[in-house]
Amino acid sequence: MSTPTLHQSLQKKIGSCFGEYLPTTIKFQDRFGNTMEKPILDATLDEIAFSIQTLGAESSVIHCRRSSLERLYNLAREHGCFGSDTVNDIAAEVTK
Repeated sequence: MSTPTLHQSLQKKIGSCFGEYLPTTIKFQDRFGNTMEKPILDATLDEIAFSIQTLGAESSVIHCRRSSLERLYNLAREHGCFGSDTVNDIAAEVTK
């Protein structure tokens, strides 16, 4: 039986719900706006906070993109479009 790595031990300590999602590397913006990537075991607590901010911004963009697609889907269905219609066809229909 092998000894768990430090990362695996951290995952276990965080718990079964979230531990499996603990990344091995983090990304964050440095003070000059450059995207940095660093192994999590070498990261400072401040860098973890910056990574949380970066993920929050990415999450907001994903949420907006998802909402936009959902609104397009609902608009198309309201206008009687079919699942096989292309967005080009849908746009022509809903913008009449």
